[in-house]
Amino acid sequence: MAPQQKAAVSSGSDDESSFSEGFCEKLYGPYPSQIPVPYVNKQNDTPAAEVISGAKTMWDLKECPDHRDVGTPDEWVPRDGRLVRLTGRHPFNVEPPLSVHNQFRFITPSSLHYVRNHGSCPKLNWDEHTILVQTKTTQEGSIINTQLELSMDELVAMKPRELPVTLVCAGNRRKEQNMIRQTIGFNWGPAGVSTNVWKGVLLRDLLLKAGVSDNIKTMAGKHVEFIGVEDLPNKVGIGPFPDEPWGKTVKYGTSVPLARAMNPAYDILIAYEANGEVLQPDHGYPVRLIIPGYIGGRMVKWLKQINVIENETKNHYHYHDNRILPPQITAEESLKGEWWYKPEYIFNELNINSAMTQPDHNETLSIASNIGKTYEVAGYAYTGGGRKITRVEFSTDNGVHWELAKLNRTEQPTDHDMHWCWLWWSFPLAVTDLVGCDEIMCRAWDESNNVQPTHPTWNLMGMGNNQVFRVKVHLDKTAAGEHVFRFEHPTQPGQQKGGWMTTLAGKPISAGFGKLLDLQDNEDDSKAPTAAAAAPKALGQKTYTLQEVETHNTEEDVWIVVNNKIYDCTEYLELHPGGIDSILINAGADSTEDFVAIHSTKATKMLEKFYIGDLDQTSSSTSTTQQVSKELVDDKGNKLALNPKHKTPFELQAKTVLSHDTYMLDFALPTPQHVLGLPTGKHMFLSAKIDGETVMRRYTPISSNYDVGCVKFVIKAYRPCDRFPKGGKMSQHLDAIQVGDFVDMRGPVGEFEYISN
Repeated sequence: MAPQQKAAVSSGSDDESSFSEGFCEKLYGPYPSQIPVPYVNKQNDTPAAEVISGAKTMWDLKECPDHRDVGTPDEWVPRDGRLVRLTGRHPFNVEPPLSVHNQFRFITPSSLHYVRNHGSCPKLNWDEHTILVQTKTTQEGSIINTQLELSMDELVAMKPRELPVTLVCAGNRRKEQNMIRQTIGFNWGPAGVSTNVWKGVLLRDLLLKAGVSDNIKTMAGKHVEFIGVEDLPNKVGIGPFPDEPWGKTVKYGTSVPLARAMNPAYDILIAYEANGEVLQPDHGYPVRLIIPGYIGGRMVKWLKQINVIENETKNHYHYHDNRILPPQITAEESLKGEWWYKPEYIFNELNINSAMTQPDHNETLSIASNIGKTYEVAGYAYTGGGRKITRVEFSTDNGVHWELAKLNRTEQPTDHDMHWCWLWWSFPLAVTDLVGCDEIMCRAWDESNNVQPTHPTWNLMGMGNNQVFRVKVHLDKTAAGEHVFRFEHPTQPGQQKGGWMTTLAGKPISAGFGKLLDLQDNEDDSKAPTAAAAAPKALGQKTYTLQEVETHNTEEDVWIVVNNKIYDCTEYLELHPGGIDSILINAGADSTEDFVAIHSTKATKMLEKFYIGDLDQTSSSTSTTQQVSKELVDDKGNKLALNPKHKTPFELQAKTVLSHDTYMLDFALPTPQHVLGLPTGKHMFLSAKIDGETVMRRYTPISSNYDVGCVKFVIKAYRPCDRFPKGGKMSQHLDAIQVGDFVDMRGPVGEFEYISN
C-alpha cells in the first residue's frame, strides 16, 4: 500500500504488555502532530491554517512542497520548513531548531525528527516492497543456504514490539569541532537527536523464523548484515577486500554481531511505524532498522536485505563512515595508514552527552524584572548501551562547583532494565547568580560513571563530540536602555551565523593534536601547494583550453582552474561551507589566487576528487590579457561598483578612529554616481598583498546601496597578543592603510539575500 494510502497498521495482538497495541501511546501519548508545515516560498509563507489543521496525514500536503525542494528529486516529499538545512537544498540533511526540542521534549514529532540522507529519498511502495533474509545453517556437517522473503503485510502479521528509542546522529554537535579545525563532515548543531516511539518486529524473531539457531555456541564471529535499497557513489575506489571489490556505486549497509542480534535484551527492531503512523519517506518508509543505544548511522533506512554472514560486513559505508580516529590523524594520513579499516576506531554505541535547550541562543533576560526570581534552565542528556543517566550537573563558576539538576524520567525501562531514550532535566537558576557569571555549564553522568569531558578532543569525522556544554552569559543594554543578560550558545547549525566558538577567543588552547596556536603558525609558514598538489594526471587525461573552461560557468555546470589543474565543482556547490556564490564568482576562470588566499593546504588537497584534467598552458598564456569588463547596472539603471567576476580597487577617502582598536573606513566608489551593488544579507571580499601573500577575507559594510558613491566599514583590529602573537592579518593591514591607499574588493557573495519583511 502506498504511503499516502496507509496511516497505521494493526498487528492484531491483544497482550497487555509492551507488545500490545497502543501500549506506548497510553504511556507516552498522545503523540504530537506528524503534519509538516512547509515553507512554500523564500518569505517562509506556509499553507493556509485550514489546510494544515485539516490534514490527516503528511500526504494531504503533497501539493505544497517546501520551496527548497522544488526542482530536486525529493520534490514529492512534503517537509517541514522549520527544519534547519545543513547541506543546502539537496540532499536532505536537517535538524530541528533547539526551540522545537525544548517545546516537545520527550517525544519528537516525526516531521521534525532530524534526517540524515546520503542521496535522494527512494520512492517505495508498501505492496511491492519485500525484505529478503538470507542465512547459512549447518546440519549434519553440511552447509545449507536458506532464504526467507517477506512482504510488508507478512512482516506486520508477526508479533510486534513497540518502544521509544532516541536516535542520535554520530555527528551531533560537530560544528563545535569544525570551529576548532575543519573535519570532513558538515555542520551539525546540538539538535541532531530525536525520539520517536518505534514499532516493528524484533530482529531476533525474524531470524528465528528464517531458521537461525539461538544456540550461543554457534554464534562466535558471525554477524548480521543489513543492506538498503540505495545506490550511492563510491568515492574511495575498489576497497581493501579482493573477494568483494566495491563498484562505482555501493549500497548503504552495516552489520552487528549475531550474538547481539539474537539477544532479546538489545531490542533490535525491524521497524515499520513511528509515533503510531507508518514511517515517513525520510525516515525509511516502508521499513528500516532500529538499533537502540547505537548511533543513527548504523540504522539502515529503506531496508531490503538481512544476511547472516560468517564475518563482519565488508560494506563500503560500514568502514568509510562513523569512525572516531585519533586526533592527530588527518585526511591524508587516514588513507595512507588505512585507518578506516582498524576495528578499534569504529563508532557504534553512543557516548554520553548533554546540551542546554533553555536558554536559547541570543535569548535575553531582563535584569530589573527578574533579579529576585529564578529562571528554569533545561536540556537533554543521553548515553548508549542501554545505560541509565544517573545525574546531570550544572555550574555557574566554570566548574569550580557543580549542583545537581532535576531529572524528568519519562521513559519506562524495558523488562531487561535497558534505557534507550534521552531524559530531560531542569535547574532552577537564581537570576542573582548570573551577576558576574560569564558562562553556565552542564554535564551528564551515567550508571557506568561515564561523564562528559571538560575539554574537546578533535577527530577527523567530528563524531562523538561530547565535551561539557557551555553557554556564555553577556551583560547587554537594549536600544530602549534596558539591561539584560544575553545567552550565547557555542555555535549555530549549518551555515547559520553566531556562537562564541566562531570567534578567535572561543577556540580551545588544544584539542588533542597540539596547541592550536602552534598549528596556525605552521600553516601560516607553509607555502600554498603548487600544481603538483592535485592528483597525478591519469594516463590519457584530457587537456582543456581556457576558452573551453570559460563555457562551464553556470550553477548547473561549474569548472574552475587552480594551479593549472581543472576541477568540476558542480556536485560540491550545495556542500560548500562558504556558500554557492563563493564558487560561482570563479566559475569558468582561473581562481588560483582567490582559492589560495582563502583556503588551507588541506582544503587544496580536498580538490583532488573533483580533478578532471589539465589546462592547456599555451591557451592560458595567450588569453590572459585583461579585458575591460562590461559595466554592470541594476534594474533602475544605477551603475554597480561591485563585480562578482573581477576585483575592483576602491580608494580610501576617510578614516575615523572610534576606539583604541576600532575604526571606520570610508572608500570611494569608481564615480560619485555608482552604488555598491550589494544585496542585503550578502557579503563582499576584501583582498590585499600582505608580506608577499594574497589574503582575502569576507566583510559586510555598514553602508548600503542608498549611500551613493561610497562604501563604509567598521573594522576591529586584532593586534598581536599572548595567545595570538601574529594577530589578524587583514584587520591589521586595514588598520595600517592611509587615505589615498587602495583595497581590492569583489562580490557579492553569500547564501542568503534578504528580500523584504
